[in-house]
Amino acid sequence: MTVDVAKVYEEISADEGKILHKYLCSESHPTIGIGHKVLNTDAEADLPVHEVHEEVSAEECISEARCYELFQQDVQIAIDGCRRVYPTWEELPQEAQHILVNMCFQLGPSGLGKFKNMNAAVEGQEWSIMAEQMLDSRWARQTPNRAERLKERALSLASA
Repeated sequence: MTVDVAKVYEEISADEGKILHKYLCSESHPTIGIGHKVLNTDAEADLPVHEVHEEVSAEECISEARCYELFQQDVQIAIDGCRRVYPTWEELPQEAQHILVNMCFQLGPSGLGKFKNMNAAVEGQEWSIMAEQMLDSRWARQTPNRAERLKERALSLASA
């Protein structure tokens, strides 16, 4: 089973939001597109920072194509991170992979790796335990709506 990048694009863009101009995220990092942390090596490094909901001229925005290009790079980092965290990654159902890529996209592989009990449940394909353990975290308290949506998706795996 492989990750459907187009489907994950829709899922993660709904969770992260899509902003085509540079802004500061909740952690004060310059960000653009779908949660892409702007690096000094990115073409967008010199764009000015604006407020999230500010009207911004097209010259100071990226295109939809560039947004998708940055997303593809970032989602590949998340997929590679999941492969490192989960030895049985290739055997997991696609829906489980999508849930975990979504989490890794937000948390990074080191953050995802800290979910010891959840990760043990993933390895055992114990989806209801995975769902329960997802909510027992600082991540779930910081992003409760996203955590709840992903938990519901994990629970749907348990009843499949």
